[in-house]
Amino acid sequence: MSATILDVTNEIKLDHDNVRDLFDRFNAATDLNEKASLARTLVREMAVHGDAEERSVYLDYSVLGLAADHNKEDHAEIERLVDAADKTAVDRPEFGAVIARAVTTFLTHCKEEEDEQHQVMRQKLSPQDSDKLARAFLKARSKVPARSSASALQTASFAPLRFAHPQI
Repeated sequence: MSATILDVTNEIKLDHDNVRDLFDRFNAATDLNEKASLARTLVREMAVHGDAEERSVYLDYSVLGLAADHNKEDHAEIERLVDAADKTAVDRPEFGAVIARAVTTFLTHCKEEEDEQHQVMRQKLSPQDSDKLARAFLKARSKVPARSSASALQTASFAPLRFAHPQI
């Protein structure tokens, strides 16, 4: 085991912060190719994050006294919107609005997690349990691209992320 103790809420929030940053850059971009790269990266990051949470973090929610049902419902809606964003061509007039709807729904869910659930997690998880869950989340993240149905993930170029997870 690494000497560094990870905090699961920090690792989750890092994903949220990357999506916030990518969306700010998407909204500021004027070049169509740059917007397309940012949109592909947003689609990838939202898909990877949601899948990784469901395969790791949400499995322990009941132990923490948290209910994952609402989060899973949010994830299903986000997944539907991300799929629509992935299938919308960058040159379509509705492209920006479709991306915005997916990201806005994702960020609303993120705020709810950060404001309500992360505090409970920090209070109830020991540093060792938080580290174990953080590592499970990061491991799940590393396996998502091969499972993802998002077509943009296969061959496209992506925008760089501002925030990086530790290597585990």
